[in-house]
Amino acid sequence: MFFSSKHFEFSDIPDLSGKVAIITGSNTGIGKICATEMARKNCQVIVASRSEDKGQAAVAEIKSITGNDNVEFIKLDLLSLKSVKQFAEEFKSKYDKLHILLNNAGVMMCPYGLSEDGMQMKFTIYRLRIETQFATNHVAHYYLTMLLLPTLIDSKPSRIVNVSSDGHNYTCISEPNLDKINAKEGYGSFKQYSYTKAFNILVCVELTKRLKAKGIENVYVNANHPGLVKTELARHISLFESFYVRFVLNNIAMEPEQGALTQMYLATSQEVESKNIKGQYYVPYAKPSSAVAYARSEKNAAALYDFTEELLKEKVPDYQGAPI
Repeated sequence: MFFSSKHFEFSDIPDLSGKVAIITGSNTGIGKICATEMARKNCQVIVASRSEDKGQAAVAEIKSITGNDNVEFIKLDLLSLKSVKQFAEEFKSKYDKLHILLNNAGVMMCPYGLSEDGMQMKFTIYRLRIETQFATNHVAHYYLTMLLLPTLIDSKPSRIVNVSSDGHNYTCISEPNLDKINAKEGYGSFKQYSYTKAFNILVCVELTKRLKAKGIENVYVNANHPGLVKTELARHISLFESFYVRFVLNNIAMEPEQGALTQMYLATSQEVESKNIKGQYYVPYAKPSSAVAYARSEKNAAALYDFTEELLKEKVPDYQGAPI
């Protein structure tokens, strides 16, 4: 897909002094670009990723490039709900404010597998498993968002950005069955990826609705498609597909700096507040778009919310439920 002229540049990022941001998957790729540009504008940045070695290396590089020492690594493994909880607890023990939560990390087209939490089950009940893409792209980010939502509300105006994909368009062809979302039978790596990217948008729809119902006006929740970007995301694509994928990545895909622009717009631009941008889906370069019907549906958003809440309560015994 080819996009129109840029509506937003890194130079448009306002001064972020006093702001605190968490960016998942920010040790590499688009996330690292976002962390660097936020740090360049004086933000306190939390690099949240699984590998401590890569995370600490990213922190050191960002500090060196930007001259901002307020950059910190906190370990976050999105395949472990225990790790998500530990991350949130460590963050809240150090910070009482959070202004930007950028749910950037993700996996794409993985072979079928189960998360750490999914493998704990002795029985093969689909509802109780957590498949790898569903776990990483949706469940862990949802859980993280709910654990941090009270802090985001207390820190308003604040932003939540879910990085989705135009891959969610596949739901026009096939809609997910939540009761079988974790099943190995019938699993397709691209199909599952597309479902999880639709879920990223549905979370924005439901959370925006719930915040409004509570009279909370200054928390801005949106989703974006970064574009086709040269990153490590395609590392699981099969050898059969690799020639085509490599051709596309080498000749059509945009650089990570371009791919970061749309989510940086939603995370930092003053227009988000002045135009009251909430529950929306944006595409490169920082332009409003419309998600497909499945991902816009309030009915689907509510069903996903209820399903995820039930799953978390089964997997995390002390989870008290969403705060909103």
